Amino acid sequence: MRRGLLAWDEAEVSATALDARVERCQAAMVTARFDALLVYNNFPRPAAVSWLTHFVPYWSQGVLLVPKSGAPEYFVSLSPRVAGWIDETSHMGAVISTPRLGVDLAKRLEGEKRIGVVELNRLPGGVAKPLIDGLNGATLEDATAMYRSVRHPADDAEIAITRKAASLAQSCLDNALSSNNYTHTGPLTAAIEGPARLAGAEEVLVEFAADLADNTALRRIDGNLPLGDRYALRLSLAYKGHWVRIGLTQDNHTIDVASWLIANLDAALAGEGTEKIAVAQVQFEACIGSPPLSVMEALPDGATGVVNFTLLIDGNTHLTTVPVLSSDGAIIRLT
Repeated sequence: MRRGLLAWDEAEVSATALDARVERCQAAMVTARFDALLVYNNFPRPAAVSWLTHFVPYWSQGVLLVPKSGAPEYFVSLSPRVAGWIDETSHMGAVISTPRLGVDLAKRLEGEKRIGVVELNRLPGGVAKPLIDGLNGATLEDATAMYRSVRHPADDAEIAITRKAASLAQSCLDNALSSNNYTHTGPLTAAIEGPARLAGAEEVLVEFAADLADNTALRRIDGNLPLGDRYALRLSLAYKGHWVRIGLTQDNHTIDVASWLIANLDAALAGEGTEKIAVAQVQFEACIGSPPLSVMEALPDGATGVVNFTLLIDGNTHLTTVPVLSSDGAIIRLT
């Protein structure tokens, strides 16, 4: 679950940086001839609104309205008593608390003709139908491609926070694995998650392939499973709305895979292995919309993201995940 102690630190993300993101979006809206832009968010889909405003929802759902000029307005299905907390943790204009998101958005948009919606096909029917019914001839058009065109390259603030999140994840992983020889998933999960949350991570997810001899799929474990002689784990961590993943495999190989990847990252990304290590699969993930991370064929230029590697060492599957930054065609490690 999401940790409730969320805060906005202007030393990490300034109002100026957030204003610049909104202005980039508004400039693209003018080019696309949108009169307004709507961005839906909820607990599992926080990222697009967070990038524009720094707001990370603890629960419920909302719609950010970006006008052609001026500050964004946030319509949220929470009581007015929560508006002060939203103001404290984000940078936006008016916060409108309403149980009727679609109805009140339609009233606010009266007179507008072309309204862009990020991920229109994923706008919930409970919001979309009353919105469409109340628009009186205005059209909703998909603005996903427009939003993605301005989402990258990452600015200095995003790179710095993602790097901080990656360092925190790596530290928690290293400290947990160095302190004990774990036989089950439960104590290892606790050793990773506890320090991460105390350090300010609002979300922590530890996935296991608890016995690679049996199954190589990474998944969240509900319970306390025994760890095999060879197991893989992946830590996904969010800090101030910025997600990273770090993963590794614990086995008895003498090969230092982390050092090998540092020395051979470009070759590994191209699927080129060595005599002892074969690259079976390379998978990229980045934030391009409302989900925190999405699988894609390649990272957009200037995007922060992760690379999931499936390696074969002596014929055995080895899983590892590395946080990275795409810059001028190159992939740079963030840890």
